Amino acid sequence: MRFIKKCFPIILLLASYSGFAQLSHPHFISLNLGTSIPLSEYDQLDSSITADLGNYYSFEAGAYFSRVLGVALNIGAFNNNSDKSSIEENLKNDIRFSNGKAEVSSDAWSNGYIMLGPILSLGGNKFIVDLKVLGGLMNSTRPLLNIENKSLNNTYSRNSESNASTFGLNYGLHFRIKLYKKLGLRVNAEGFMANQEFETKVQENNGTAEPTVREEKVKQEISALNLGAGLILTF
Repeated sequence: MRFIKKCFPIILLLASYSGFAQLSHPHFISLNLGTSIPLSEYDQLDSSITADLGNYYSFEAGAYFSRVLGVALNIGAFNNNSDKSSIEENLKNDIRFSNGKAEVSSDAWSNGYIMLGPILSLGGNKFIVDLKVLGGLMNSTRPLLNIENKSLNNTYSRNSESNASTFGLNYGLHFRIKLYKKLGLRVNAEGFMANQEFETKVQENNGTAEPTVREEKVKQEISALNLGAGLILTF
């Protein structure tokens, strides 16, 4: 949101000098993909796992009541790989895996969403800027994590089926550039925020006794910046 506030004066200037008549209703549909960058707590290592760069893909559509104001629907997903090197570095403080021989395997974080809300568009026939703040359902999967030290026969695992759903926010800044007739390029910068509560099972085995299993609830902020591009049809 802070990024959008800083860019707003520039957006107004670009829109005012677009040199083209403003569309009466700049309806659109777009297909998008790009890179997903974890932010804030989502980027921090907790007691077990963290997130790294990933990818996103989405379908978005907008319908307008006037020349500038409409409602947008955004459906998509973003996935973030697990940062295994950070996990291995953190394990050096754990006596069970401090000899540096721990083997780490993990899936990726996965987040799917459907968002709806207002969108403001400024510009002309060949260049349009979109600003949006949407809200809706976000489902997140906290990935499976396995840590094994074969020399000491210690293992640690967490169930892969650790899903949570909650209300999330999607705010964005988009640039539409006309390519041919109604087809254009859309450059995207959008953020996502949600606070999920995961219920997980942790299993540990020290090699000499029965495995211990405990259940835990983990609150995790999901916050990411998705940067990319897509094809857009404006009509």
